[in-house]
Amino acid sequence: MESTTANLSIEQKTEEMGAKARILSVAEKLFAERGLAATSIRDLAREAGVNIAAVNYYFGSKENLYLETLRHTFQKTVVSSPKFDQLLKEAQIAKTPKAAQQAIREYIKVFLQLILTSDEARRHACLMSREINDPTPALDVIVEEFILPKHQALAALIVQAQPLLAESKDLPFYTISIVSQCLHYHFALPVALKLLNKKEMTPELINQIAKHIASFSLQALASLNEKNS
Repeated sequence: MESTTANLSIEQKTEEMGAKARILSVAEKLFAERGLAATSIRDLAREAGVNIAAVNYYFGSKENLYLETLRHTFQKTVVSSPKFDQLLKEAQIAKTPKAAQQAIREYIKVFLQLILTSDEARRHACLMSREINDPTPALDVIVEEFILPKHQALAALIVQAQPLLAESKDLPFYTISIVSQCLHYHFALPVALKLLNKKEMTPELINQIAKHIASFSLQALASLNEKNS
């Protein structure tokens, strides 16, 4: 009897995990396609093959499901890509501006590969594009948990590469500038390809873009560093 009860409990937990995963998967798809306001719990439940009560049971509300969906997509992106803080750690161990400059180059290359070649990242970008255009309270959480740490790592690399910029009030702008150059190729990819006279994004083109952004940014940072000397 105890064994049978235990087996039922395991099966129940497995089913619950499966139902929750299906809801998150469907939510990721629908929220990316329609946004938060235009996606109903009824539609989510129907496509996930669960009842409406199950959505509320696992997530409490549509708003909380939306937040957990964003967290879920960000977490998958983090897991599927090299950790950016590792680049910072390796540069800090070396303790040289040259090591930091190389880490910035690698940071840019890794980021571009992530946002331009990953299916997960493309879905993630659709979600974030909608969130940016129509912000919800979830944005504060996502920035704090996922975006800010990467921002801080890049800022630390910039300071190690160009120490005189450590006290610059414009330091946050430098990090945003580098990241924005990368993101432009994602959000304006069709336009960028036409301007570059390319048919598609390739690994070779990603490397070329990464080198350009790195060279452009590092030269600008060096110039700013000289002005502060």
